[in-house]
Amino acid sequence: MAILKPFRGCRFDPAVVGSLSDVICPPYDMIGPELKADLQTRSAYNAVHLEGGEQPDPVDPQAGYQQAAQLFRQWLSDGALQQDDGPCFYLMRHAYNFGGRRRQHIGLFADVLVEDYDAGAVLPHEFTREPAVLDRVALLDACQAQFSPIMSLYRDAEGNLQRIFDGVTANDPDVSAATPAGGDAQLWRIDDTETQRAITETFANRPVFLADGHHRYEAALRYSRGKAGERGSDEAAASNYVMMTLVEFDDPGLLLLPYHRVAGGMTYEQLGDVRALMNGLFDSRPLNPDVTPAEAVNEVARVGESAHCFAVFWSDGPPTLHTLRSGVDWADWGQLAVSEAWVLQERVLAPALEDALAGCIDYSPDHDAIVQQVNLGEQQMAILLKPFPLEPFRQIVSAGNRLPPKSTFFYPKLPTGLVINRLDGSI
Repeated sequence: MAILKPFRGCRFDPAVVGSLSDVICPPYDMIGPELKADLQTRSAYNAVHLEGGEQPDPVDPQAGYQQAAQLFRQWLSDGALQQDDGPCFYLMRHAYNFGGRRRQHIGLFADVLVEDYDAGAVLPHEFTREPAVLDRVALLDACQAQFSPIMSLYRDAEGNLQRIFDGVTANDPDVSAATPAGGDAQLWRIDDTETQRAITETFANRPVFLADGHHRYEAALRYSRGKAGERGSDEAAASNYVMMTLVEFDDPGLLLLPYHRVAGGMTYEQLGDVRALMNGLFDSRPLNPDVTPAEAVNEVARVGESAHCFAVFWSDGPPTLHTLRSGVDWADWGQLAVSEAWVLQERVLAPALEDALAGCIDYSPDHDAIVQQVNLGEQQMAILLKPFPLEPFRQIVSAGNRLPPKSTFFYPKLPTGLVINRLDGSI
């Protein structure tokens, strides 16, 4: 099962960088060009200067990786980043607003041994895209550091860890910071060996489930393999491990939101094939032409409580709501068919688009943005889905299955820059 270790994290020194609120950022795959520019101007020490964005510089990508490596070494040298003297776990309480309510979840920062999925200690739930993995490998190679934690889930039905965490959070946090999404994060160091041992032993009999960060985990796996010859049999080598923030499945502050699909660039024939396959499996009814994306998502969630359901905004017609036909037994397709994302990909989009699938389909958690693209004629259709339930998610992943890319959107995204993990030397 999962092997967790405390590690010597690197953290920003407010005496050098100023407010910690100005130096943290979202993970790379949530950083578009506009947000990246805003974060870069917010502080010369903002972690975005290290983390970058989802798309590296198309002209000279290596220059960006080398610049990040140079900055990282400089910040360590001038004291902007300071590495803790001894190994620690770090506990984060992340508060945020959603749906008019204040919510919070607890996450444990730890180094987790990087292992192949076949070992059963770290369980993935979706497939990755090779360019994104290679991008993160290049950043690891250049910087020998991991700037953003991977979000993973665990089950603690006995509440053993929660009792430990309650004791930790009864004390004042070591640091606090506002997050870019409008929330705030508090961080506690856990440096006493007795508590560390209790945490490590709790995870010894259970796996962890990758929630957000499949590309970063697979990049860490490749990086670790590449360093195997250099480290020999040194089990304490930092390159054996990857930094994760672990959240309990039943944490009330953990939200699982939908990832929607948007399609464009299809030929007339391809779009016709998509419609035909969709209509063959799903009944459809028109939605109010003036329905908002948010209202459509709410209707999908309501109807989807008892049926496979999604909504489509079309560039050439009014929006529609689709439910699986009563005569279609989705259970015959296997366990993954509980997911509308899987049904759409395997029974509609992939058969209709074949090799053109990757070039025609994109993914976004922002329903307003993709519907606007359709309304402006930039895309041909936006498919709005419901959230994927957590318990079927756990069952599917535990059985060794993987969902299509971007089937889940765990919210909120973890802040980058609270703790940085060096991959050179020992943990």
